[in-house]
Amino acid sequence: MSRRVALFSTTFCDYSQTFVYDEFRSHKRYDVEVFCRETRNLERLGVPPSRIHQPRTRWSRQLYMTTRYSSEFHRQFLARRYDIVHAHFGTGAVYAYPYARRYRLPFVVTLHGYDVALLRSRQRFHPGRWQYLLSSRGIFRDASLVLCASAQLADMISEYGARPDRVRVYRLGVDLDRFHKGPAQGDVPRVLMIGRFVEKKGFEYGFRAFSRVVHGGQPATLTLVGTGELERSYRRLVSDLRLEPHVSFSGVLTPDQVAQELATTDVLLAPSCTARNGDLESGLLVAKEAGAASVPVIGSRHGGIPEIVEDGITGYLVPERDERALADRLGSVLADPALRARLGASARTKMEKEYNLRRQVAMLESLYDLVLA
Repeated sequence: MSRRVALFSTTFCDYSQTFVYDEFRSHKRYDVEVFCRETRNLERLGVPPSRIHQPRTRWSRQLYMTTRYSSEFHRQFLARRYDIVHAHFGTGAVYAYPYARRYRLPFVVTLHGYDVALLRSRQRFHPGRWQYLLSSRGIFRDASLVLCASAQLADMISEYGARPDRVRVYRLGVDLDRFHKGPAQGDVPRVLMIGRFVEKKGFEYGFRAFSRVVHGGQPATLTLVGTGELERSYRRLVSDLRLEPHVSFSGVLTPDQVAQELATTDVLLAPSCTARNGDLESGLLVAKEAGAASVPVIGSRHGGIPEIVEDGITGYLVPERDERALADRLGSVLADPALRARLGASARTKMEKEYNLRRQVAMLESLYDLVLA
């Protein structure tokens, strides 16, 4: 019989966390069932409801978020045998931890960047974060395995009680079959930025770099995929930089629509930076997806991006918040189709070797084996 994993994810199948869904659907040797507060996009993604467990009423959801107690979850744990509890994000581990302890199960936590940065920021004192702050050391001390999306996170988490012998770098993979290079859409190169409109994405530096390139005489268009708290600020910046004829906002797209966008894109900009509250990236999924679509990435030396983008081989890296360096690299890549093709082909090869989703999930299952052994 397959072994069974209780996977905790606060909001399952949110488009901003498709990596959790991709991992969930790619297991071969383990059966995975999800425990979450709420779900989104289940029907569109074709997830069987029988594998999803969540509090059924508004009152029970509120009780769960406040106390971490769910009678539905306890009934499920008593009715079925689970072998491992696995939580995505340290903040999500807060809700998984009591069930791992109550049923004496091995406990795996995957960290993604925001959750570690939060422990260093003033936001950790916000009432909504007290549970995480108070239980974080117990979580990291007792976890059977702490998986970090980048080497930087693995170095950082030792400060918070994680045992070094239980920390592993585990890089999320991408579904290579979903991404491909499509035909060019006209003679004007296309630039793309994808992500939530928050400070750590550094999109304002992308706009300013793009402005330098376009107003310097290089034809190009820029499409922004996503939404968030800074959208009004971004639209005002586009107007101030006189970029309206060149920039479009597409809103939030499904994973398949993102793949379609990347298929006809020439360059992905990933100008991430450390936010004022300490928030940072780890393994930037969209940079992996771009590489899988043979799209070169121009990104910043930030978080886990240098592990994904090889400077001068699969794309280019520049210092955080350096719009001049970003513009210089962007201009050179947009002006040289042969360079774009070479970088893109190398990026696809790197994704095939290092970030194949099936291979990475097989590695995760081997780590589960190790924990159970």
